[in-house]
Amino acid sequence: MLFQPRTDHIGLDISDHSLKAVQFIKTLNGRLKLVGLSAQYLADGIIKDGTIKNTVAFTKAVSQLLLKPTWGKFTTNLIVASLPESRTFIKMITVPSSNQDIAQAVKWEAQHHIPLPLEDTYWDWQTIKSTPNFDNSRQPILLAAAPKDIVESYNQALNQTHLTAIAMEIEAQAIVRSLIPINQVNQTEATMIIDIGGDHTSLIMFSFDTIQFTVSLPISGRAITQTVADTIKLDATQAELAKIKYGLDPSAQHGAIYKILQNMTNELVHRLQESLVFYQEHFPNNPPATSIILCGGAANLKKIDQLLAAEMKIPVRLGNPWCNVSANVNPRPEADALSYTTAIGLALRDLI
Repeated sequence: MLFQPRTDHIGLDISDHSLKAVQFIKTLNGRLKLVGLSAQYLADGIIKDGTIKNTVAFTKAVSQLLLKPTWGKFTTNLIVASLPESRTFIKMITVPSSNQDIAQAVKWEAQHHIPLPLEDTYWDWQTIKSTPNFDNSRQPILLAAAPKDIVESYNQALNQTHLTAIAMEIEAQAIVRSLIPINQVNQTEATMIIDIGGDHTSLIMFSFDTIQFTVSLPISGRAITQTVADTIKLDATQAELAKIKYGLDPSAQHGAIYKILQNMTNELVHRLQESLVFYQEHFPNNPPATSIILCGGAANLKKIDQLLAAEMKIPVRLGNPWCNVSANVNPRPEADALSYTTAIGLALRDLI
C-alpha cells in the first residue's frame, strides 16, 4: 500500500494543526498543470500526535478544504494522503543478494528494524539499485512501515467525506519527490533535508538517490512562536509577525528575537550534528553530506539558513518545491510555497 502506484489524485498533507491539498494533471504535451491548491487550519485537539481525535471536525475541515480551495478547483475524489512522520518508519536496509526468497529475507530483517510488531503495522518495501560503493553480496532495500490503527483511522475518516485514499505515503517520500530534481542523480554527495513544520521538525538523509533514514525532532514553528509570545508578552499573531520580520538576525531590534530563540536553535544544531555523526558511523560507504535543504513554513525564519550553514559547516539553502513542475504554475509567493512542500510531493506521485 505504501508504494502502490496511481496517477490522477489530490495530494493531501495532514498534520496536527493544518491541512493542505494540491492537484496536478498532465496535459497532452506531457507538461504538468496545477488545477487546485488549498490550505485549512485545524483547531487544537482535532488531531494530536498524528492521531485523529475528533473525526466529525476532521471530516468537516477536509470537506471545506476541497470545496473552497485557495486557488483553482479540485477535479477528483481520489486522494494520496500523508502519514505522520513521527508515527511512521522509513529506512534503507540490506539483505543477502544470494537469497532466492527476497521477500522472506526482508521480512526477517524488518523485524529487527521496525519498532513495532509487524502484525500491528502495514509495511512495504522496494529494491534499490546497487551503487559502486555497495557490497555486491547485499541487496539494498527501502523499508517503510506505519501503524495499522493510524492508516485505518485516516482511511475511514476520508471515506466519510466520500474520498478514496488510493495510497498513504510517509511524509519523507513526498518531501524528497518535491525538492530533489528528478534528473539529479549524484553518487558522490549526500543531502540533508530539514522540514521545519508547524508541529515538528523532520530530518531526512538522502544519498544514492534514495532516503537513507529519517529523524523526528521536537522543534516546531508553533513552539518558536509560543516562545516569542511568552518571553515578550505578545499574543500569538504579534509573536508570529515578530518571528517572521526579525527572526535570527542578531542586528534586528538589538537581536531581541535572536536571543530569545538561541536555546532552541542551539538544540536544533546539536540534534542535526548528532544525526550527521550517526550517518557517518552507520553508513560508512555512503558519500558525505555536502548540502542542506530547508523546507516547511518555519524555514522562512529570517537568517536561519545562514545560522545553520555557519554551525554545520555545510552550505544551506531554501528548497524549491516546484523544481519538478513547470516554472509558470506557482500561484503562491515563494515563501508561502515552502509550507506546501509535502502536499506538492504527494500530488506529484506517479506523475514524474
